[in-house]
Amino acid sequence: MWAYITMPQKTKKVVQTELEQDEYEELARLATSKKMTIKEAAKEALHWWSVSNSDLSEDPLFKLKPVEFKLKVKSDEIEAFLYKMK
Repeated sequence: MWAYITMPQKTKKVVQTELEQDEYEELARLATSKKMTIKEAAKEALHWWSVSNSDLSEDPLFKLKPVEFKLKVKSDEIEAFLYKMK
């Protein structure tokens, strides 16, 4: 007997705006140059805008505590140490 698990559907919202002719042409030109649709380019732009304006104070990455290592390495030698460069 097989059991199928269905994932809940994400609800989507429509975002609409108006652009001046030159703004639209620039968006269309850039989208075309990246082999994207205008919809894809606008969605990516909105994503990056929202991420860049987000409050990162609660992001766990920025709450990491320093770790003490047994081996002392000078800060200007870290890359050489990590990648075994001479």
